[in-house]
Amino acid sequence: MNSDIAVVGAGPAGSTAAEVAAAAGVEVVLIDRKAEIGSPVQCGGFLPEARELEALMPGAKLPETLSKLPERCILHRTRLQRIFAPSGAWKELAVDGRVVDRRAFDRYLALRAARAGAKVLPATRALISQSTLILSGRFRGSVMPRVIIGADGSHSSTARSIGSQQREQGICMEYEMADVKIDPNAAEMYFGVRYAPGGYAWIIPMGSDQANVGVGVRPPYMGGAKLPQVLDKFVREHPVAGPKLKNGEVLAVMRGSVPSGGMPDSIQKGNVLLAGDAAGQVMATSGGGIPLAMVAGKIAGEVAAGFIKGQTTLDNYRLRVNTEFGTELGQSVQIRRMVEVVMRSDRLMDALIGALEPDQIKSIMRGQIPSALSALHDLLTKARS
Repeated sequence: MNSDIAVVGAGPAGSTAAEVAAAAGVEVVLIDRKAEIGSPVQCGGFLPEARELEALMPGAKLPETLSKLPERCILHRTRLQRIFAPSGAWKELAVDGRVVDRRAFDRYLALRAARAGAKVLPATRALISQSTLILSGRFRGSVMPRVIIGADGSHSSTARSIGSQQREQGICMEYEMADVKIDPNAAEMYFGVRYAPGGYAWIIPMGSDQANVGVGVRPPYMGGAKLPQVLDKFVREHPVAGPKLKNGEVLAVMRGSVPSGGMPDSIQKGNVLLAGDAAGQVMATSGGGIPLAMVAGKIAGEVAAGFIKGQTTLDNYRLRVNTEFGTELGQSVQIRRMVEVVMRSDRLMDALIGALEPDQIKSIMRGQIPSALSALHDLLTKARS
């Protein structure tokens, strides 16, 4: 099989890249190892509204699929975000969000890619051998594309093929729960050594009595605890969240990993581009990756198609990524590393959250405003003393 562009991975980054490139009139094949695109779900599904994303990435050109989602892909909408300190004290932010059905959303994006002209190969694995993709599974054989876009997740084989490695990884586990007593208007984040070591726990409403409940943590902070133990302790014992969740029923269990160290040194080498989790394009302050993945997918698709047409070079991909959201992503990693010492002490985390105003917290979550970094540094210095 010959193709101008091969995209490995039909998540938000890969399907967006495939649609954009195919719509430009080049031959595209979209390969995904999953038999059912979008399943299993490995993400909480929280996606800020378009105006929030424009503030998060003011230099980015958002794909239409990120700005305007079909209502059938949206399970619920929220308007608040609450940040809970270990003591139970909290700060409230005005954040308009959408909770998406990731199965439906991922399939919708793959459908758009197919309608644009991409050939979709589900239940198929792709391994790079020199400049050839060796296929196994439902579709067997080989593909010799001129450009390969690796959008195959945080454990990307495409990234490994060009020697690109993630600096740091977090792990996460989530329950879909029913019959819980929650505020349906608020997405909540909980911090603390006991219940979310090195990360945070969350409650993301999916309706009036339904929620995605999970923890995202980093192994060095866990002290030998197992991830299911950490999540169960949060659900059963957390003094604020526990009463909301204790009578709930678990309908599904999801787990995955997420890059937390920003982009590796190489997201493009030769004819290979990396996008989404494969490229570490995840906000380190929140673990949110869908918006960055789709913007990067759009850029990858445009650059790859432009290369096929002789209009640009592939190294333009890194330049455009840096221009559209590189500063915000880089600063989110800086902020996360600055607060690492705080993550080991509930007393310091209480002091930090207590000292920050809601608008400062919102800026820090966005990793956007340089002044927030200096303010955070001053607060940490005072907290340590």
